[in-house]
Amino acid sequence: MNTYASMRTARAAPPAMLAAALALALLGSPVHAQTAAPRHQAAAPGQGFSLQYGYHSKYQRLGLAYETPSLWRYDFSNNGRIDLNVELGASYWKASGNREPDSMWQVSAVPMLRWWPSDTYYLEAGVGPSLLSRAHFAGKQLSTRFQFTSHIGGGILVGDAHRFGLRYTHVSNASIKTPNPGLDLIEVSYTYQF
Repeated sequence: MNTYASMRTARAAPPAMLAAALALALLGSPVHAQTAAPRHQAAAPGQGFSLQYGYHSKYQRLGLAYETPSLWRYDFSNNGRIDLNVELGASYWKASGNREPDSMWQVSAVPMLRWWPSDTYYLEAGVGPSLLSRAHFAGKQLSTRFQFTSHIGGGILVGDAHRFGLRYTHVSNASIKTPNPGLDLIEVSYTYQF
């Protein structure tokens, strides 16, 4: 395999690995999944609303998302757990400077896996479909309005209802059509869960 093909495969691996992890979680054995948390563990978080702000030097994104209640949960014997839910979001993108077109909208549905090693902090990963209002933004030809949104990050829970997170977000069409430059952001989020 030549060097270019190896690099291309390495770049494509993370979304594929995330999709495989989500599929395994959905198909996991119900014998091991627990519906009620043991007494020494906090209950699974419920649904919530989040406000997200993403930054890149060439564009920014402001989003609002609804997080479904946990669809699946696995409790570890050492008090950790993994939750699966879906983040349904709508976002407004704005380009910096004179880049045209300078704005667009996005809607997405991203299944999210969150690993809680304790009741206070978590690590998360997810990948899911999204739809953009245009296929050309901030001087980039995105080729398709249908894209995939990938997240990886972590955060903390303050009290029972306030969650603060930091994540890396990548939006691209997974090379369905070229060119496929993708859009990358560092995002901060606040979630009120209930």
